Amino acid sequence: MNYFILRLTLLAGQVGAFVTRHRGWIQGVAGAIAMALGFWGWMIKKPPTDPAGWVDNFFRTMQLITLQFPTDFGGSIPLPLQIARLAVPLVAVLASFQALVSSITRPARLALLPHSSGHVIVCGSESLTDAALIALASRGRQVVMIAARIGAAQRDALEGLGLTIIEADPMRPATIRSLHLPYAAALFLTGDDDVDNLSIAMLALSAAGKRPADLPPLVLAVRIDRENFAVELDSALDGLSRGHGVRYYRLCPDREGIRLELTRFAPVLLKGDVDTASHVLVVGLSGNWRQAVAQVIAATQDHPDKRAVLTFIVDDNEAEVVKHWHEARPELDHLVEIAILPRQPDAVLPPDTIVAPWRQMHAPPHLAVILLDDADAIAASLALRRPGGMLGTDTVPVLAHQTREDRLLGRLGDAQVSNRDMTRLIAIGGLVRAESIERVLDRKGDEMAIALHAHYQDATKTLGWNSPAASQAWDELTENMRDANRAAAEHAPILFAAAGLRIADAGPGVEPVVLSDAELELLARVEHRRWIADRVERGWRYGAVRDDHLMRHPSLVPFDALNEDDKEKDRNAVRALLSVLAGQGRVVVRPR
Repeated sequence: MNYFILRLTLLAGQVGAFVTRHRGWIQGVAGAIAMALGFWGWMIKKPPTDPAGWVDNFFRTMQLITLQFPTDFGGSIPLPLQIARLAVPLVAVLASFQALVSSITRPARLALLPHSSGHVIVCGSESLTDAALIALASRGRQVVMIAARIGAAQRDALEGLGLTIIEADPMRPATIRSLHLPYAAALFLTGDDDVDNLSIAMLALSAAGKRPADLPPLVLAVRIDRENFAVELDSALDGLSRGHGVRYYRLCPDREGIRLELTRFAPVLLKGDVDTASHVLVVGLSGNWRQAVAQVIAATQDHPDKRAVLTFIVDDNEAEVVKHWHEARPELDHLVEIAILPRQPDAVLPPDTIVAPWRQMHAPPHLAVILLDDADAIAASLALRRPGGMLGTDTVPVLAHQTREDRLLGRLGDAQVSNRDMTRLIAIGGLVRAESIERVLDRKGDEMAIALHAHYQDATKTLGWNSPAASQAWDELTENMRDANRAAAEHAPILFAAAGLRIADAGPGVEPVVLSDAELELLARVEHRRWIADRVERGWRYGAVRDDHLMRHPSLVPFDALNEDDKEKDRNAVRALLSVLAGQGRVVVRPR
């Protein structure tokens, strides 16, 4: 019954969406048909004998299409007149079809919710992209959306996708208890407030109850934007979740958005000479800028010795923030050179007089990341595209932070603007993307990270390593450990590009590379730099003795300062990537 109601709701939504999109066209065609058939029918029913009869039939037709039907036609009704009587009311029925079906299916679906199984629950639809909503709705299972307040138009749009809408306060225990959580597949908490999301998560854990043994653990995906908040809570949330048969996953749109784009636009994938130091321009410090910058630093670790250049375009107050951030992370000096270009608070870019000395010291950037508020981010993106600008960014990719669904930057690439390149302007951050939904529910995008972790599991058994975390199954890992595997897997194309290599699908005529000792050493050096960037992002600092509780590690030093055993670990990490890629039907090759 639940499936039938879901399909009926989807059909109603599709019909309603079609009618809404083409309302004018449908009404015009239906009106013309009704007018023509109505006039034809009256000409048959009452043939005119003079001009007045023609006029009379015309007015009878006008009455007909305005739904003022005669009650007595006096005998049989001609077929054209019968069809005309139906045409106009049919448009009204189609226009209200979705509302009509929803009035029936909505209470039915809510009534069946306590008997549902495998359903997905979402709190915070406004934080999901359209693609994410479609990814949820296309799964063929019931998706329940909770909102404290929702407009009629938004409700119709969401129900048109097949979602069940509950208008209730998710902060109330009674609301969470009504969701039948012991039998649900997943709960997504995607509101804008980290604390509210975590409060709802605690209510959900209490309401999860005793889960049937034949069901997999309930997936609890919580949006937490603040990195330090997430890191500190990771173990606690993981422990609390496991105690209730729940698996915790973290959502962070800002972090995940830029990570996805950096797999396409990392500097080493763009520059012609891999021996050139990578250079990224960062404009502004809005939002979760520290997370975005941490992702950029990791993606620029593509040279065994040369530090990447990270140039901040910031006002005086922001410059002080960057200074304190840098001073608190001295290990970053092994990885990046920080440069600052000051700008006025009312300007998006610095004047040429400030830029000129900087250009004498640094090559043009390979990538620009705009971390300003929505309108300012768009303005800065367009300013960077000025032909002949001193910053040298008139053709480089620009990743611009947006807190809402992008309706502009994605279309500018199709615009024809004289003397200005409008391509590769990409919106990042703000909303939960479809890729995040698919990663949590289907492990899509995590395939290589899972395989990499499985490789470490095997190595733990074979080599006798004392690593409790490495011996756990993927679903048993804390979110921080899963993220560490993702970071290594996502960096693989960047790592091999550092040696002028690329990843390709295995097949006839594709010859896997056999690394020379020099290439292995180069890649091990790059991998160590990536590892430092990842550890520093997670709050680790250098310490002469490793202390996991204080997050201190003696290997947060340049590669040459490592002992031979630690160097071999980095070499083994490269070998592990080659092995994992081969297991997935992919190989590392030399470009022809």
